[in-house]
Parts: sequence; structure tokens; C-alpha cells
Amino acid sequence: MIKVKVSVILVSYNSAVLLRQCLKSVYEQTQEIPVEVIVVDNASSDNNREVIRSEFPAVRLVESSENLGFSRGNNLGASLAKGAHLLFLNSDTILFENSIKVLSDFLDKYPVVGAVGPKILFGNGSFQLSAGRLPTLWGEFLDKIVYSLARKWNAVMCPLLERWHSTPKAVGWLTGACVMVRQQAFVQVNGFDEKLFMYFEDKDLCKRINSSGWQIMYCPSTSIIHLLAGSSGNVDKQRINELYRTSQIYYYRKHRGWLQTELLRLYLRGTGKLPCL
Repeated sequence: MIKVKVSVILVSYNSAVLLRQCLKSVYEQTQEIPVEVIVVDNASSDNNREVIRSEFPAVRLVESSENLGFSRGNNLGASLAKGAHLLFLNSDTILFENSIKVLSDFLDKYPVVGAVGPKILFGNGSFQLSAGRLPTLWGEFLDKIVYSLARKWNAVMCPLLERWHSTPKAVGWLTGACVMVRQQAFVQVNGFDEKLFMYFEDKDLCKRINSSGWQIMYCPSTSIIHLLAGSSGNVDKQRINELYRTSQIYYYRKHRGWLQTELLRLYLRGTGKLPCL
């Protein structure tokens, strides 16, 4: 029996169309490495589960009776995984290269690395920021400027950002849309923080893995597509904003201390971004 090297874990919620093309790309693009695919369905109301059963019988489908959120869902999937490496993948991603093997080989080559992420592209092939410094008040302010410029002057800024991210480098965080984590490191830090339903769970995980002595690495030698059209699109914008700000406050309270947390609260109240905080 061939030993599983990589466990691909997806958490899905009402995303049957996206999930179908994601899984199709995983099976088509993954060569020369034994993988298993685990999908945790968060009580979807569409035909998510039927698609998996009928079209992808090799997938291990975990059917939750409730929406567990991103962190709990991924932890559930990881608890069943057999691979030495865990690839957490969003359902709105598409593989077009043998990225799973490239990332797994990277972890094998560098034993000090606890997590690695690929270059990520938008659907049109342009560069998408997917790694960076861990959040601080000043850092998030600068990042907001960069994101704003990237949106307004996409044709200029995206190639510039891609050039800045053209070589492997140690980073503070990697996006949870596609991140491969060494199982040993994941278990060491007890996985994702389940108090984070959605947002900041990837930054929190990277922070704790790095604090435990592992490096977090960005590896642009392989790329995937991230459509940014996941299941969160099925939730109203006010709810998304509440989830984001609640997670942001929680992250700051956990990792940045009282002063930065209170300054963030004042900013959010002053700008009306989340008056209830």
C-alpha cells in the first residue's frame, strides 16, 4: 500500500461549482506524489455533497451537520489526515501546475520550514498578494495603501509587486487559500484557533508556528489561481464585515497587546466600521 505524502484538505460551504473545478484540477495536475483529498462540507444547502459522491468517489467526504467555520472545519479534516504534509486549499482555487509536489518537495528540502505557500494569481493571470508581514497597526495601514494602489493601477502595481515577490523568502503569514503545513508543526501548535470562525486564522496559525521555532516561507517557483469567489460570497456584506472585525480584534488582543488593541478599537469606532465593538 502506497503511503500518503500529502493530505489535501478543503472546507466547503455552498460552493459546488467552484469545488468541482478545484477538485478536478487537483486530480489532473498532481503527479508523482501520493495524495489523499478530504472535503469537510459545512452543512451546505446546495448539491455540494452530491457532486463529490458522484464525480469524485476517491474524496473522503466529511458531512458536518452545522457550519463549523474555517478553523474548526480544517481542524476536523486535519484530524483525519494521514499525510506528513497538510495542504489547506480553498474551493475557489485552481491548480494548473504540479504545485502540490513542488511545495511538498520544498518542505522535504528545508526541514526547518513549518509552512510554505505558492505564488497566487487572479483569474486573469495577474499577481495576487498572498504573503506578508504579520499584522500591526502601522503595517496594516501601509498594506491598505498598497492594496488600494494595486486596485487603482493594477497594470502597473501588480507586475511591480510580482517582481518584489520573485524569490523565495521568509514571511510572517501565508494566505489560507493555499498553504502547505508540515503536520508535525500543525500538531505542535494544536492547529487552527477555533475561536476564529473566519479571517485572521491563517495569520494566527503562521504566527504560532513561527513562534514555535519553524520558518514560514513563500515559494514563487509554482503558482495557483485564486478566484476570490468562495462561499463567503453567499453571506451578506454586513455579516462579513462583522466576522472580519471580530477576528481582527481577537488577533490583536491575542498577539499585539492591550495598547494596540485599544487603539484599533478607537479607530474602528471612529470610522464607524464596527460601532458595536
